[in-house]
Amino acid sequence: MSPRLLPALLLVLLPFASRAQVSFPKDEIWLTVGPLVSLTDLTDRPRFGLGLETTLNWLDDVHTLGVFAQAQWMTQGHARLAGGVQGTLVFGGLELGVYHHTGTREHLPTTGLQLTPFLTGIYASLGLRIGIPLSDKGGGLGPDGAPGRVRRGREVGLVLTGKLPFELSDHSTYEPSYPWN
Repeated sequence: MSPRLLPALLLVLLPFASRAQVSFPKDEIWLTVGPLVSLTDLTDRPRFGLGLETTLNWLDDVHTLGVFAQAQWMTQGHARLAGGVQGTLVFGGLELGVYHHTGTREHLPTTGLQLTPFLTGIYASLGLRIGIPLSDKGGGLGPDGAPGRVRRGREVGLVLTGKLPFELSDHSTYEPSYPWN
């Protein structure tokens, strides 16, 4: 694209953009449900997870406040459960909650804090999930003298979530474009 073309294009589109009517939600309640895919430990040994996320959000103008719950099955043969609060401002948001990994042959069950900054739209979100365990690694020697199981360490990963929104209030300024509407 020519460097001169972009400013010319903006000048042509500016009158149309100034006439656009943008309406933001006012005191609305939305429930979303959708698939959750995660990829963690990108540098060491990547771990994948597949699950479901549900959120309940109170929207008012350009910000929301809500709660979330996640359940995932990880490819190493254990479950990861999480829940907490979340807030958004326009297209960016932050989740703060707790998580729990169930145990495996190699790892003890692990509970920790979850912090996830994310970008969101109506039907999807992409986040950077950070997990901080609340206890030490544990371990020690097992009954046979072999090293014992340890808790999982910190985790950092990408999370992609699909969202199917359902309005729980009855005065929305937005209507989802579902095929069955």
